[in-house]
Amino acid sequence: MPLLLNGDKALAQAASSRPRLPGPNPPPILFDVIRNHDVIGTHRVEFQGNSGEFSVRTIIDITVRVLGVSVFVYRHDGTERWKGGLLRAFDSKTTDDDSEFFVTGRAEAGAFRVVNRKGTEMAPADIMVGSYWTPEIAQQSQLIDPQRGRVKPQQLLSTDKMDLQSGKDSIQATRYQVAGVTEGWVAYDSGGRWVAAQLKKKGADISYQLRG
Repeated sequence: MPLLLNGDKALAQAASSRPRLPGPNPPPILFDVIRNHDVIGTHRVEFQGNSGEFSVRTIIDITVRVLGVSVFVYRHDGTERWKGGLLRAFDSKTTDDDSEFFVTGRAEAGAFRVVNRKGTEMAPADIMVGSYWTPEIAQQSQLIDPQRGRVKPQQLLSTDKMDLQSGKDSIQATRYQVAGVTEGWVAYDSGGRWVAAQLKKKGADISYQLRG
């Protein structure tokens, strides 16, 4: 076993507690995005790889219409690449109505470099993206904003248990109330799979309802 220096040991300990895939060969997670009781789009999370090396892709497609006319469009496509329990790369592109965003992130020696349209930011090597596909993300004190590529603080305000209904199934979940990259709560089942959310976006309450 190689000898670890203090910094390397801390990094290795962080990696040992990093997120893992929610079970072997996890199927995609697909949410209907709901605003004022209307479905306005979808949020899909796809997984590839195994517990040691995997990727997570987040695809969001939202269109708000008023009297049949599109008044707001949001598209996001982001991919995280994980290896050895640490984020190694992140790339995203986002259309937020009439604004375009591109983010590129790469692991470096002891750090994670993020390039956004404002410039470059350096994050700790154990940083995560605010994509919320795993409960470990909700527990972090700082995250990469997946749209803007900024490193932002996060507060975990509270946790509690809740029962959810998905089709004919009842799900017991743990809910995390967060503030930072996003405002609201995210919930996960006992296996760490994301099953629901209620977030505040553009001043409106947005609900995530698990499909199928």
